[in-house]
Amino acid sequence: MVEELHFLKYPGAVLSRPDIKLAIDSGLIEIKAPCALDIQPASLELHLARTLAFISRGRVREAAIDLKKPVEDFYDYEVIDPVRGHAIHPREFFLGVTREWIGFPAQLIGNLDGKSSLGRLGFVVHATAGFFDPGFRGHGTLEITNLTERPIIVYPNMPVGQMRFSILSSPADVLYGDPSLGSKRYSNEYSEDPRPIPSEYWKNFINGNGVLHG
Repeated sequence: MVEELHFLKYPGAVLSRPDIKLAIDSGLIEIKAPCALDIQPASLELHLARTLAFISRGRVREAAIDLKKPVEDFYDYEVIDPVRGHAIHPREFFLGVTREWIGFPAQLIGNLDGKSSLGRLGFVVHATAGFFDPGFRGHGTLEITNLTERPIIVYPNMPVGQMRFSILSSPADVLYGDPSLGSKRYSNEYSEDPRPIPSEYWKNFINGNGVLHG
C-alpha cells in the first residue's frame, strides 16, 4: 500500500488534507490520540495536554543550570485545571506537550507551527523545536512563552498548534535518535496523559564510553 501512495513521488510537497488522511489510513503516518483527529486543509490540528513543566524559581536561585549536568531536579509540574485553567504570566516559560502522538516514516518530516489566532495574542508554542525528523515517534514538545505584559490563561485540550507533513527527496537512511548521529532519542511512548520531558542536552558532553568530556 505504501508503495502506491502517489504523493511520495513529489519531493518537497506538503501533504493536503486528503493525503494526510490517506497517509494515516495506510499506516504510513502513525497517529494516536484520545479524541477524534482534526485534520485541516494542509495540516493536523494539535491540542495541549493537561500537564505543564516549568523551571522552579526557588531552585534556580540556589544554583545555575549547568549544561553538563542533568536538569530534572530543576523542574516542577503543574496539572491544568479544566475549569479555571492555568495562567501563563508575562515572559514565563513552560514546557507543554501535545495530546497527539505521531510516528513519522523515513520519507516524511514534520513542522509544528503555532496557531495564528494565538500568535496574535503573543502566545508562542515553540522557540527552536518546531522540526520533527523522519523516525520521530512521540508526543510533540511545546516550548510555551507569553510575550505580552498580561497573563494568558490556558486550558487542557485547547487547540494549540498544527503539524505540516512534507516529503523528503528520498527515504532517510538513518532515522531520528540513531546513535551514529550523536542525537538523543527521548523515550516518548503514547500516553493519554503525557508529561513534558526535560532537556537531556547534558548528554552531548558524554563520549562513546559514557565519560563526561569537555
